[in-house]
Amino acid sequence: MTYFVYLPHLLLFTVGTLLGLQISYRWHSEPFALKKIEPIPLALAIIGGVLTVFYVPLGLLFIGFVIGMRPGYGFYESIIGILLAVILWVVI
Repeated sequence: MTYFVYLPHLLLFTVGTLLGLQISYRWHSEPFALKKIEPIPLALAIIGGVLTVFYVPLGLLFIGFVIGMRPGYGFYESIIGILLAVILWVVI
């Protein structure tokens, strides 16, 4: 019965990664990643990082969205969001 405690976490992270993959294919038609930080995934990663500290399943949805983007996209944004979550967790 205790296994179901983490089910919302897993489901929302999976939904986030699938949404991120689908939307990133619509946003980017080029097959390679440009070396720039995009504002929308960065904002989603920061929101996910903050929400992970307070309500983990919803934060994992946003973090999963950015992590699930096409290979090469969303890497820097994911690192920033995860680092922000760790910093907030240590401070709070």
